[in-house]
Amino acid sequence: MTEHPDTPHDERNGETSGDHSQGRNAWLEALLGIFASPPRSFEIIRSRKPWLAPLLLLVAGSAALAMASAPLGLQAMRNQLTERMPGNPEQVDAMMAQFEQAASATRWLAMATGPLQLAIALAVQTVFVWLLAIALQGRPRFAQSLSLVAHLAVIVHLKSWANFLLLHVRGTDAIRSQLDLQAPMGLDLLLAGDNATLNVVYASINPFTVWFLALLGMGAAAVFEIPERKAWLLAAIYWATTTAFTAATTGLAARLMPT
Repeated sequence: MTEHPDTPHDERNGETSGDHSQGRNAWLEALLGIFASPPRSFEIIRSRKPWLAPLLLLVAGSAALAMASAPLGLQAMRNQLTERMPGNPEQVDAMMAQFEQAASATRWLAMATGPLQLAIALAVQTVFVWLLAIALQGRPRFAQSLSLVAHLAVIVHLKSWANFLLLHVRGTDAIRSQLDLQAPMGLDLLLAGDNATLNVVYASINPFTVWFLALLGMGAAAVFEIPERKAWLLAAIYWATTTAFTAATTGLAARLMPT
């Protein structure tokens, strides 16, 4: 029996099968590629625009972090009450019992509304990045912006877990107010002072933020087809705007918070 060599039709079938296989795993490759191979990840984000996988990861991670961090907020409140009423431990215990009961009642509500808050935050950031890309003469699609923002948000989420671990390393006794729930991990380690607004600017210059902005600049160039110089400008505008907003809200909260 004569064996026939592979035909071009067979080769095309093999290539199509390989493409389908790669398509099924593209979401995983894009997600892991943010850490291992950003250029490959950006290529997938540009062409396939996956966003569901990083969103589900962020929802699950945020829920777990909220549950793990809840005792830290209560500890901050206890330390603050103890400083204000050093001679009344019974009153502090009574007040904390009420706070803990209220926190337990609202914890599940916060867990339920957490995904909605996350979705709103991602939507705002997506629109902002999309409009910036348009203003800088890129050719973005909204789904591309959503996919890029969702993937890069994983880095911000890792920063939240790093903050959680640092708080435990420092010890809960160091948590004297709600502002202490943000552990210093940037320039605020060296330059932090009494100005809460300025401290936010210092804190915004940290390894996770630098990592995020570097990938945002690279991703904007690759996904939105923006010239490299304008892509870095997009990242700089994003940092300046988000930092200014956080500084303003933190400064306002510091003024309203009782001393």
